[in-house]
Amino acid sequence: MEYGWERTFPFLKIDNNIIGELLEGILENDYITNVIPINEGCRTTNYIVDTNIPEKKYILKIFFSKEQNYKKEIKLLAKLKEDKLVNVATIYKVGNNEIIQNREYAIYEYMQGKTIGKAISEGYSIENNFIKDVAQFLAQIHSYKFEKAGFLDENLKVVNELPPLILWYEKFMGSKAKERLGKDLVHKILYIVNKNGHILNKLDNDIRLVHGDFQGTNILIKDNKLGGVIDWEFAMAGHPLADIGQFFRYEEYFSKDMIKVFEEEYNKISSYKLTNDWYEISKLRDLANLIQLINGEGNMPNKYSNIKDILINNITLLSS
Repeated sequence: MEYGWERTFPFLKIDNNIIGELLEGILENDYITNVIPINEGCRTTNYIVDTNIPEKKYILKIFFSKEQNYKKEIKLLAKLKEDKLVNVATIYKVGNNEIIQNREYAIYEYMQGKTIGKAISEGYSIENNFIKDVAQFLAQIHSYKFEKAGFLDENLKVVNELPPLILWYEKFMGSKAKERLGKDLVHKILYIVNKNGHILNKLDNDIRLVHGDFQGTNILIKDNKLGGVIDWEFAMAGHPLADIGQFFRYEEYFSKDMIKVFEEEYNKISSYKLTNDWYEISKLRDLANLIQLINGEGNMPNKYSNIKDILINNITLLSS
């Protein structure tokens, strides 16, 4: 999975005294006993903060860009908590501080578990109970409807309406993507997209809340159950099959039975019903995300090689 990708922003190293100052007002009868940097993730600096009270742990997240939409994430998590959606974190504090170069930060509830990416790297095999939990969770967040696709502001309103989905693929296919993919693969991708234009147009007719980055480093597992879903920075009004395509991006970890279990569990709960060809359409939808990722800046050979392999696999599936 995405475990092992190169970072987009550098990791900010800070000491326990700085972390203690950032947690001022949060700590009561507890005090910091240990601080553990989290190396997963590519865009934020994250630390686990242990205290002398076992059930009291925190996540410190430091943002590197003012475009990281943390205010939207905070508002959304509060809304999901209010609506009794489990598996999302409480946020205790938000601010900025000159001791971390005036960067913005937030203190989150620590959610127990390992990321799926890390668990799989340590030998874990996904099981049906976990698949059911994920299906139920996605069905719940996909129940929030929007009139149009676009990015959300800090009040969870669509502020930047997006063009029709079919136009995204060529828009994202910039010079970096073309260089990394090669002329032949670019041609195949755009051919598949245009051939399935009528399917993509249908996806634009039913817009829902989506996580936007529903992949291995943002999904926690604990005792073979869904422990939590983190990093809602890319949440938007979009296509439910985008989240589903990201979840099933690495086919080697999912059996046909698991895919069927997901479909049945999701359709039990969701008002957004999966059709018979939902799995293939999710791969088609995920092409847009993958093209955007491989068009990124910087020298990240692990990341771009991994993405190219997935793109080739998706095109092979969609061409059969």
